[in-house]
Amino acid sequence: SEEEIRTFKKLFEFSKEDEGGISKIFNAAKKDISDLKLVAKQVFEVFQDERSLLLELLNSLFAIAYADGHFHEKEKSMLLEISEIFNINTNEFNRINNINKSKNKNEIDKLQNSYEILGVSKNWDFDQIKKRYNELVKEYHPDRLQGMGLPKDFVELANDKLRIINAAYNEIKTSRK
Repeated sequence: SEEEIRTFKKLFEFSKEDEGGISKIFNAAKKDISDLKLVAKQVFEVFQDERSLLLELLNSLFAIAYADGHFHEKEKSMLLEISEIFNINTNEFNRINNINKSKNKNEIDKLQNSYEILGVSKNWDFDQIKKRYNELVKEYHPDRLQGMGLPKDFVELANDKLRIINAAYNEIKTSRK
């Protein structure tokens, strides 16, 4: 959709000359994942030692998929394939999905969504939840990503994620008092 293309352009910088070709690749990938899988494998080969960058890239792809307000089954399949290529486990995939989902719809069960965002269970001890929260804050801290030289838009996306993670943690913390 147009909104997905605008989000893609915002997250990834490229020249005006490349715009048409990139749009074709993006739209073709939604129809046939085989080309995208090849690109994902190449990206993984180059950045396999930079897990944070791969997570940010996957998160950016989720942001694009949710940009039109709908997360289609083909998009989910495509992102699941990419996450497997990037060696990102199912729990991590679901957590990134839940962060992006929470930005795009109002959850009826806000507390359950908060647990999902942190990738924890309501049965966990609060100290375990706090430990996981601190890990996520460290992983998505904008200063850390800025230090890696990631583009400004990636850092802004990390700020958005950190706000969501903080809100989820506070929701759980409040519910446990």
